[in-house]
Amino acid sequence: MKSAQCGFTLLELMITVAIVGILAAIAFWDSSDLLENDRAENYLLELKRNIIFARSKATSSDSLVVLCSGNSNRIENNRRVPCLNNWSNGSVFVFFDANNNRVYNPNAGDVILRVMAPIPSNNQFNFNGGNSIVFDSSGRINTSPGTFIYCPNTNNENNKELTISQSGRALYNGDTTRQC
Repeated sequence: MKSAQCGFTLLELMITVAIVGILAAIAFWDSSDLLENDRAENYLLELKRNIIFARSKATSSDSLVVLCSGNSNRIENNRRVPCLNNWSNGSVFVFFDANNNRVYNPNAGDVILRVMAPIPSNNQFNFNGGNSIVFDSSGRINTSPGTFIYCPNTNNENNKELTISQSGRALYNGDTTRQC
């Protein structure tokens, strides 16, 4: 008479260990690198859409349109907002510039068209073309062309760049070794 055996076969044990190993790899996977990469890419692609929008508004309205970074609280309260020298501070916004002074002033007839969310505090965002981009009625920029660089961390990994030409065209370049 055969006695009943208790326990696991080698095959059952190997399958169980493989499943546990796969689940552990998924649970301990570090996705911060992927998230930083996506955050930088999404911000620059949104900036590119705002540049295209600003350029088209300038040509269709025969007005000067400015894109720059300004104090987020002043923008929300619809107060006078000068363009900041540091693109990492505040929010990037687009506005009609009625007086051609590169300062948003609702009392002078300036109108805000779009506002981007500020970047997270541990990120860096630079533009080497100055503190603003001004589009004229032909769609060209009256300021210096340059390159935007977004650095999602302090170790300069996953940096992304976007260039803007004198003609007002924006080109997303993707990964870069340039630093903020």
